Amino acid sequence: MLYLLIQVNESIKCVIPECIVSIESTANKFSDLFGAIMTGQYDNREMQVFVRRKKSKSWREVDNSLNSDLKILEVFGFLQVRFCLIVNINSDTPALTQSKPNAFSILMKNLRQTLLPQYCIEHNNYN
Repeated sequence: MLYLLIQVNESIKCVIPECIVSIESTANKFSDLFGAIMTGQYDNREMQVFVRRKKSKSWREVDNSLNSDLKILEVFGFLQVRFCLIVNINSDTPALTQSKPNAFSILMKNLRQTLLPQYCIEHNNYN
């Protein structure tokens, strides 16, 4: 039996905070572990899997994410697993932020324009 510290994130939002999970050694894939935690939710989503030994160490991405064996946790001594759901933006529907003008892009566009002196009708000491 494996005892792991599990966390599930979607973008920057934490779906499941760190919790301790025990899983039978009969489960042999990360997909089995994720299925045990989420009970059918998010099954059709793409995701990345990260592991680490301690909180002071950095996260390491698991190749082949959900299809990888859980044996690597025992072999390398990893105790923490993080599942990151990948947010897919549908390209058929435009995002709201794309339709609105961006203030920074407007400023940069105006900086590129050549500014000619304005035509003055009166000439006085103030021009």
